[in-house]
Amino acid sequence: MPEAILPISLGAFLAYLFGRWQGEHQLLYQRRAKVIEKLFDRFEDVDQQFYSLFHWYDAGGEPDKPEKAKLAAKSFNDLQGYYRRNSIWLPLRASNQFGTFLARYRGPFNEFTDAVILQDHQPERVEKWNEVWTAFEKDSPEVRQTLETEFRAALGSWRAKFAILLESILGSRQAQNPRPERTGP
Repeated sequence: MPEAILPISLGAFLAYLFGRWQGEHQLLYQRRAKVIEKLFDRFEDVDQQFYSLFHWYDAGGEPDKPEKAKLAAKSFNDLQGYYRRNSIWLPLRASNQFGTFLARYRGPFNEFTDAVILQDHQPERVEKWNEVWTAFEKDSPEVRQTLETEFRAALGSWRAKFAILLESILGSRQAQNPRPERTGP
């Protein structure tokens, strides 16, 4: 009988440690999911505010362009502030991608909203903004997809976790084997 006490005690102790570890990680994933959800909401607000501002037609009852510019700038600042306060909860890959995205568009978005507020519609500014908006429309689905995948992974989706793993493997392979640049046609 005394020989059975040690394995039972060890099993109970290991079960306790595993349960504690599982509980801590469950809280981490819940917090991560909450942060990603709110970040996604703010990202969608920025997308919609700048879409409304960029498209030069106004529906009845909408604010005028300077007011739309103020709302768009506020939504971008809210997104950036929320990201800075909560980026620690994001997986490193998603945080880096989102931080790079914000850094890329912070300056052009601020310049554009300032120009709209001041009603400065110089042709070269409009052309530059068209380029920025086109790039934003190209980049934003990728950021949106990353947030959605990370959200699903935080909720426990094995498919999302597998997609993240595959993306990580492919990314590390591409980093190890960069393609040589072409010099001619």
